[in-house]
Amino acid sequence: MKRTLALATVAVAVVALTGGWTTFAAAQSDAARAIYQSAATIQTNVAGIRSYPAPPANFKPLEATGEALAMYGFPPPPDKAEHPEAYAHWSRAMLLARNRATGELKPHPEVSNGPAILNKKQRPEISGTAAPTQYESSNWSGVANGNTLTKWNTKTSFSAVYSEFNVPVVQQAFDVCDGGTDWEVSWNGIDGTSSANDTVLQGGSSSQAICKSNKTSQVYYAWVEWWPSYSITEVFPVNPGDDMYVETYDTAGGCNPGNVFVEDETTLAYGTYQITWLTGPCLVGRSAEFIVERPGNSSGLFPLANYIWDFALSWDYDLKGTEFAPGATSPSTLIFTMMDDNFDTVISVPEVEGKYSLFFYDTGCAYTGGCVR
Repeated sequence: MKRTLALATVAVAVVALTGGWTTFAAAQSDAARAIYQSAATIQTNVAGIRSYPAPPANFKPLEATGEALAMYGFPPPPDKAEHPEAYAHWSRAMLLARNRATGELKPHPEVSNGPAILNKKQRPEISGTAAPTQYESSNWSGVANGNTLTKWNTKTSFSAVYSEFNVPVVQQAFDVCDGGTDWEVSWNGIDGTSSANDTVLQGGSSSQAICKSNKTSQVYYAWVEWWPSYSITEVFPVNPGDDMYVETYDTAGGCNPGNVFVEDETTLAYGTYQITWLTGPCLVGRSAEFIVERPGNSSGLFPLANYIWDFALSWDYDLKGTEFAPGATSPSTLIFTMMDDNFDTVISVPEVEGKYSLFFYDTGCAYTGGCVR
């Protein structure tokens, strides 16, 4: 069966901020934080997930106060003076957010993106006192910033992650039709890196490569999730190669509702979804991450779709405005390499290039075939 080589180039800007929003613009007051919690009054067709009222036609996010941004669910900005590059990404996304998504959400029952599944036989590879911590995971490939918190802290918990990237173009492994669905999701989120905190608030893009009876198809959409309270919830369709902007943020932490803003900058579609905690651990703010993942269900993990390669450009900040990045040489920088179900073969690799750049590529059976569920 002839296949066409599909390249998915993903440019990602990721910003993880911690604590009580002091690194946001001065307009982010206690009143604004309270409004984010109370203003999500539009009930979707999924119980527990709400959205915000649509803004007036003449609303200008870049000129709005923090309270006005909160009223309509626009995500809080990075501090313009302290973090001009991150602010530039945010401001561009806000200018492009023109078509508020109003369609019904589509839950995908029992299909989820969960916490990192780690190789229990592996000891984290820490070389000296100034090196990232390396993990093998059967579902995650990517980089996270972490801390050692066990409960929400209003000063040091991670509370926001910003990302800008392209929807990966996917196919099944070359010259293979496995009779089912191969899956790749790109997302940012809060928590999920430790068994001490098995919960994840997250959102991003989903890329599925389906082949049955030698007939191929692909499905692409934006989604949100708070695992384990909810499964993957599709919010609106996207196209392969579209530019995405995603911000996962939390204004109160713990078991309070969390927010995910997702935008397709190519089609100008966007929405902010407030997700109510239902069950499982509450948010701790222990980690903030950008991840390439393969989802799973009760039967196990789906085969990783052949996404070829992705490129990411990343930034992270703490409460004091200190900048961190994937290239930081610290054990609190966590790097995840994705393995097959038996932890025998590498199938997705993140590589840090310099201080800010991340390069992802799939390999092994995800690339050449042979992965089975």
